[in-house]
Amino acid sequence: MRLTFIIILLSTISACKLSQTEVSPIANKTAPYFFWSVDWHPNKDQFIVGGMQDTLRLFSSSNFQLLKNYPYKGTITKTKWHPAKNKLAISVQDGKSYSTILNLDNDQSIKLDSISIDGARAIGWNHSGDLLAVGDYEGYLTIFDENGIFQKRINTNQKSIIGLDWHPDENLIVAIGEKITLYDYKSDSLKHKEDRSKEILMLCVAWNPDGKFFVTGDYGDFEYHYPPLLQYWTYDGQRIKSIEESKAEFRNLKWSNDGELLATASEKIRLWNKDGDLVAEETTENLLWGIDWNEDASKIVATDGKGKIIFWDRNLNRLTELQY
Repeated sequence: MRLTFIIILLSTISACKLSQTEVSPIANKTAPYFFWSVDWHPNKDQFIVGGMQDTLRLFSSSNFQLLKNYPYKGTITKTKWHPAKNKLAISVQDGKSYSTILNLDNDQSIKLDSISIDGARAIGWNHSGDLLAVGDYEGYLTIFDENGIFQKRINTNQKSIIGLDWHPDENLIVAIGEKITLYDYKSDSLKHKEDRSKEILMLCVAWNPDGKFFVTGDYGDFEYHYPPLLQYWTYDGQRIKSIEESKAEFRNLKWSNDGELLATASEKIRLWNKDGDLVAEETTENLLWGIDWNEDASKIVATDGKGKIIFWDRNLNRLTELQY
């Protein structure tokens, strides 16, 4: 059963691409070249992009110039900057590389042990940056200190963990897969919330910066008439609102640092307010995968399944795009 579920998870790389009929503009490339993740540096004028191109790319966000390539075999599924230091946490699948902590001051990396051989898709620092959580394809949460030293491993009783986010002020993790798991690090306790009567894979989750609620985005299941949902949840996991708006899965979502706007990546880029009202949306050529805000919430960057990196302002006026 677990193997079947892993196959389904890995197939999300190519699933839901029916809307993407274009031929990739990358010459002599026949494999998919999705950019899974993009993260704006919290303290520097830089951003980082990872995905299926065997390369982690560091860019300047002032002139959009490529600053450095870091060779990285396998699929980079998620990247997360340390909240205060020039360190990057990287989760990987495919078994070709290991999830790591990369120090960009000296280019030294620390391998993260005790993670499923199938890889991981969820990673994140706590608010103070002294703890790092990795959620893997066997349903385990593994906690490390900021230097990559193992702290504990928790069986969440999920088939796989696809996304996670730490509470902005507490050592509380919301982890998602086929259900919602709330894990309290201090008490070492788990609480589960079932999403729907049928297991629907959730792909992304984010606490609002005020810490009072979080939001999830899921895959949906069109075969069984389950649309992709954006859902708002209370602090303790009670559903507030379900929104049926997207025609494709919600691949990623991110709150602005002021907590006023939620950006979601799907077949369109959309902005939502704290009440779950749609504020703005813009059509994109391809399905979006990664998404993030800059520090002052004046700009948004997103990546897609055709090697594009696209920038908008806060009102979704397109600024520029890069192609790789």
